[in-house]
Amino acid sequence: MKKEDKEITCPSSDESWVLSSLEHDQLVRAKKHFIPRRRLKGPELAVLWGLRIYLLFMMAVVFYQVWTAAR
Repeated sequence: MKKEDKEITCPSSDESWVLSSLEHDQLVRAKKHFIPRRRLKGPELAVLWGLRIYLLFMMAVVFYQVWTAAR
C-alpha cells in the first residue's frame, strides 16, 4: 500500500490540538485550499430565483409600508 493511498484520520480532539499548536502562517497554509464553484441544477436554480423574487417583493412591501406610515 502506497503512502498516498492511506487516509489519515484522527479524532476531533487530536485535530484541534494539532491546529492550535500551529503558528499563524502554518495554520493559514493548512486551512487554505481551493474550492471550485458548484454547478447548480434546475431545482436549485429555481429555488434561488424564487428567493430573489421574494426578496424584491418584500422590499417593495416594506417600502410601501414606510411610505404610507410617513404620510
